[in-house]
Amino acid sequence: MPLRHTPLVPADRLASPQSYRQLARSAADGRFREALEDLVGTETFDSLHRALAAEGAVSLTGLLPQGLFGEFRQTYDAEMRAKGSRGSLHSYLNVVSSAPLLRSPGLWETVAHPLLVVLVAHALGGPVKIVDLRAKDTYPVDVVARDNTLHLDNSPFMDEYKVVVTWTLGSVRGPSGQGLTYLPHTNRLFRQCFVAPDGSVWSDEDACIFPSRERVDEVLLAQAEFLDTPEPRVVHLTDLDMPCHRMFAASRLVHHRYRTSAGAPRSAVMASFHRTDDSDERLGATEAGSSPLQQFLAVGGSEEQFLDAVSQAMPGVEAALEQVSNASRLVVDPRQHLLTGQAFEAWYARQCAGVTLNNLRARRLENTAVRHESSAEQLVQRLQYDLQGPLNMPFFADMRETRRKRARIWLRELSPEAIREVVATACARSVNDVKLPLPTSPGGSIAELRSLLLDLHLLLPRLGTGIGSDGSADGLAVNSLPSFIGDLKVTASWLDDSDTDSLITATAFAALGSALCAQRFGLGADGEVIARRLLRNYMALVDETTEPVS
Repeated sequence: MPLRHTPLVPADRLASPQSYRQLARSAADGRFREALEDLVGTETFDSLHRALAAEGAVSLTGLLPQGLFGEFRQTYDAEMRAKGSRGSLHSYLNVVSSAPLLRSPGLWETVAHPLLVVLVAHALGGPVKIVDLRAKDTYPVDVVARDNTLHLDNSPFMDEYKVVVTWTLGSVRGPSGQGLTYLPHTNRLFRQCFVAPDGSVWSDEDACIFPSRERVDEVLLAQAEFLDTPEPRVVHLTDLDMPCHRMFAASRLVHHRYRTSAGAPRSAVMASFHRTDDSDERLGATEAGSSPLQQFLAVGGSEEQFLDAVSQAMPGVEAALEQVSNASRLVVDPRQHLLTGQAFEAWYARQCAGVTLNNLRARRLENTAVRHESSAEQLVQRLQYDLQGPLNMPFFADMRETRRKRARIWLRELSPEAIREVVATACARSVNDVKLPLPTSPGGSIAELRSLLLDLHLLLPRLGTGIGSDGSADGLAVNSLPSFIGDLKVTASWLDDSDTDSLITATAFAALGSALCAQRFGLGADGEVIARRLLRNYMALVDETTEPVS
């Protein structure tokens, strides 16, 4: 179906303002902020939290001693070499699955420095937890994929902040390419929601992206309401001397990663922060730092427990505030990193051109064919690209979509070896032996996708929600597969034959998700048949829609 875009609007224009949690508790938020300011309050802290509220982002460099960061970076590089996903657009690692990283003091000081935690908690108006912690290496490439169009993260019905720390891969220098780009002040607006005839309130991922000239112009016009100059403000953080710590309102500040062929490869660790009372999500880490504040971030707790943990972390907060006060250059001035002139025009043209992933995929898969790699390897590589494609999933006002998130990320970031194993097991024989069925029409493929997902979903509830989870990162992801399949049914109900890319992406997720459900939940012959049929449908779609290189 066509993209269902919604505008960015002020709070008084929301169709259902009572559905937005961040608007429903201003008095309690104010009391918490006052308590935090009484504990921390200095002029420097006030300056930082005011800048974060006004701009939507604050960036610091040189926050950590080089020796501490250097030790962490060596552990990071070793773990990424050993466990990174080596995907089509980046290499990803769920940090929770890496005991060496979790045990590294430098990790927690890097991504959860107490000053950063206090600033994020002040912005969110309550005690906070980390719900996602990931490592990611990105390499120079000219591409606009769905996750690096201009976009907003997560649900519109709650606020999410992220801390992203970036540096040049293999060094202790700051990032010089593939940097975060954002539109200051857009955090003051909200995504409009949908209200169904029955009164239910929801949104979707298509409403979060700005992939066309019309949508880019729309968000620049919205930003203009907060500017005192006629020129748009686009901040692109790159060419920094030291690793950059960046806090930003990920669910409200329009942003993206500006992927180009210029600059050096970039490494990053990213932590997603939510209020402890906004969802049941937890990090799931068995080892979570050494300080009470670091441990709180992993498991949550009460407001009193959080403030007590902050009180114990105050020496680190005070030292960092003094460091910032004495060396003003530690705070990155966004005005020094604005895209202007030809740089702005190039950025604008790239964003208005829309998603270009298909062109990159075609070029790289042609190179695979030229190298005479096996059909199995070509299938694995094609799946890695299509898992980065458009998948429009729902957001609900009651936040129940949080149950699917671990499975969604797990599937999207599967390594080539993991994909190969899943596919081979689903087929019960070598991938090379799978015969393609006759191609079907897009309409027929959509109908079969819906039918197979329904059949799969009917198999899953009988298993109970606890089966498959052993407390590990993979176990928690497995346990969220039933919720993911349930929401993927909603996505499939929105598909039509005018959007082949979305159909291919949904079928790729369905094929791998069903295969993992069959394996991990022991669905027997019925589950295995569903997985095999979905994989063959995916292969047929890919075969009939293979595009020429452009």
